[in-house]
Amino acid sequence: MNSTVKRRKTVTMQDIADIFGVSKVTVSKAVNNKEGIGGDLKQRILEKAEELGYQLPSDDTHVDDGTIKNIIVFLDHKYFDENLTGYFYVKMYQLLSKYLSEKGYGVSLKAVDFENHGAEVETISSSPHVVGVVVIGKLEEEFLEKVRAVDTPLVFVDHHDEHSGAACVVSENIYSTYEITQHLIENGHRDIGYVGSIHVTPSIQDRYLGYLRVLLEEHIPRRKEWIIDDRDIHNGEIDFVLPKDMPTAFVCNCDETALRFIKTLKKHGYKVPQDVSIVSFDNDVFAELCEPKLTTVSVDVSQLARMTAYRLDSQIAKGINRLKKITRVNGNIMYRDSVRRL
Repeated sequence: MNSTVKRRKTVTMQDIADIFGVSKVTVSKAVNNKEGIGGDLKQRILEKAEELGYQLPSDDTHVDDGTIKNIIVFLDHKYFDENLTGYFYVKMYQLLSKYLSEKGYGVSLKAVDFENHGAEVETISSSPHVVGVVVIGKLEEEFLEKVRAVDTPLVFVDHHDEHSGAACVVSENIYSTYEITQHLIENGHRDIGYVGSIHVTPSIQDRYLGYLRVLLEEHIPRRKEWIIDDRDIHNGEIDFVLPKDMPTAFVCNCDETALRFIKTLKKHGYKVPQDVSIVSFDNDVFAELCEPKLTTVSVDVSQLARMTAYRLDSQIAKGINRLKKITRVNGNIMYRDSVRRL
């Protein structure tokens, strides 16, 4: 089945005004930072405008001498090699850099290696005019402990760091995985496994919870041997261990894992979806590389990046280093060819 994408219409001030039941003038005051509107309403209007993709005017992002303010983005070093492993996060960085640049910031990408014991954090103080920090994905605890202590506006993307008190922008993982697991149920599957090391990252764990909720609602017993690890504690790939008694379907925590898992299934003589159906999460390049093409949750990477840029820019403008707020970006299911109806 071919995937479909809805065309997003241009959002106007009147659209936003209708949502809140206020005048277009009130929305104009909010987005242009004018007097005459309450702080709470202003913040809610700005957040909704950013969520809907309305282009907000940029604040002045230059220091007094005209030098551009800089943002440092930290990302695990393993995503910097030449293979496709880092596709999702590299795309995330490219879009984030674009949106921050549109707001007038300079953006630098720094690789983080767990063997350096968090030394990369020192680049924040050693780089000129750094006014904000973004951390993409789950990094090692030693690094996180040091970055939490930095006296700079901080936003996490695709990872909720509960110990930092910082703003986080994440995909909506639980209900999206619940929906795609329900798609398997609707196609007659009741023996369903999960592929993902559930103790390694919060996103894998949240997606597992969405899968588990379906089992609970359908009164399907959870079978431990059908929960298959895909990575080690350092987020590195490991070989899959297939159960002797195979289920008819698996929920994979991401498309990269799904691609590797399908290759493993084929090596063991299983056909997808004839023998085993597969659903996944991300809708990145791996979903298209799979044969058959994956039914998967499409993550709105552009919106994740846009909201991250907005959160950081807003904190810098207000002089807020920490903002304990979680922004969740919804995904959509892309129905393709990796699920068979029983």
